[in-house]
Amino acid sequence: MNYTIVGLFPSQENIKEVSAGLEKSGIKNQDYIIYRTDKENSPSIKKNFWKKLFGVEQSKMYSNNDNLITSVTVKNEEEFKNVTTAFELNKVVKIYEFENMTNEEAKDLNQIKKIVAVRAKSHIYSIPEMSVSASLMNDL
Repeated sequence: MNYTIVGLFPSQENIKEVSAGLEKSGIKNQDYIIYRTDKENSPSIKKNFWKKLFGVEQSKMYSNNDNLITSVTVKNEEEFKNVTTAFELNKVVKIYEFENMTNEEAKDLNQIKKIVAVRAKSHIYSIPEMSVSASLMNDL
């Protein structure tokens, strides 16, 4: 088993807690990447990423412009469980799993963003279409 787990967090305020949680769960520093805001990944670019991903300008959940993206390479089920638990304890918004993605490949944040966006869109398009009749709406 070789997976890279990507966690999307609402704020970079979580950086220290996410890092500490991962290391406490046994993940080595070289096995995870926390992407920090820099010139190339400024809050306006990140805002556009969330807009593209979810199709909205801002929502209550994503109102903060400094979202945090973290990727972790895991080698077995125990590490996988430990990472997802650490993410959940630190208020992860969404977790994506990528099979056979190396830590080197995960270093390219723009590539991660593209893959996550494609994965998110595929989940949206696979949701079955629903229709509700007007008579049912009146019964509610």
